Amino acid sequence: MTEPLRVLLDASALPARPAGAGVYTLELARALDARADVDLRVGSPYDTGLGTWIETPAGALRRNAWQQFKIGRVEADVVHGAHFAVPWRSSVPRVATVHDLTFYRLPRRYGWRHRSYYRALSRLACRAERMIVPSRAVAGDVARYLGYPPERVRVIPEAPRSLTPHPSTQPQPVAHAPGADAAAGNGSKAPYLLCVGTAEPGKRVVDAIRALAAMPEEGRPMLVLAGNEGPLSEALRREAARLGVAERVVFAGYVSDEALGSLMAGAAALVFASLYEGFGLPPLEAMALGTPVIATAAPAMTEVLGDAAAFVPVRDPAAIAREAARILGDASWREELGARGRERAAAYSWERTAEETVAVYREVAA
Repeated sequence: MTEPLRVLLDASALPARPAGAGVYTLELARALDARADVDLRVGSPYDTGLGTWIETPAGALRRNAWQQFKIGRVEADVVHGAHFAVPWRSSVPRVATVHDLTFYRLPRRYGWRHRSYYRALSRLACRAERMIVPSRAVAGDVARYLGYPPERVRVIPEAPRSLTPHPSTQPQPVAHAPGADAAAGNGSKAPYLLCVGTAEPGKRVVDAIRALAAMPEEGRPMLVLAGNEGPLSEALRREAARLGVAERVVFAGYVSDEALGSLMAGAAALVFASLYEGFGLPPLEAMALGTPVIATAAPAMTEVLGDAAAFVPVRDPAAIAREAARILGDASWREELGARGRERAAAYSWERTAEETVAVYREVAA
């Protein structure tokens, strides 16, 4: 039996409240830690309980200094930058994961400091011997914007987490959503739509609010917005008030995995109106729970979700309203979408992601 591969997973950018790239980092670490052929070392600001913990400093500048000057002191066969960055120079083979290139595709979504920072990280990623991306859409962007050799790119899909609904979850549990009891009138069981993600321009949560306002007042569902506060949070509240639907919109904030599982399982549909995604985990996680998904026909949504979602054009609240009304009013269609989603989500797993990632490690370590 060959010796386990010593892998240093750079999770130094892992936040206390993981989302997006943070979820990828943690789930990949769990899957790698479960393998007998990997000796995992995790560089992170706090102990994840996975592999051997190597404490990293907090703050972007100190983190970057650790990545460039101290990461090489850790004994490893491969260094994997889970969030773009790898050492500029290294005697150890490097693998970098690039989740998306939104800062090139949608530059106005970022202030110039953040845009410059992420573009610098993407240049660091280009120093890696192999680059992992979650979709063919990102692989195309890597070639277009970074000029990274396509033959060194590996497309490895992500996967849904095992989000288990709380046993008390009802088919339409609006009252169980954080803050929803007050907004819904102390325990209303009205159906609700769900949006998941930070309140930022590219996510287009505003289109879900406008779609809600476009639906008939009689039978209008609730809309629950779950995720970290973002630069548009107050603007979204103002828009809901302007459209006269503020009492139907719940700002749930960041929720735990358990609460998220219950929210997703109980929703009439997940609305994902993003302009661009590198992969898009929330729709796939909703599908795994049998919840219908309304998603924009944007990269990489059609690639990842296949024929298992109700697709709408970007920036089209009226189309979202029509699809939501159909799902709410047609039980057979709702069940069909839910069944398609479960089947689609079952094709993805973190075990598969880890298997393909380890194959990349062995390529560069050979």
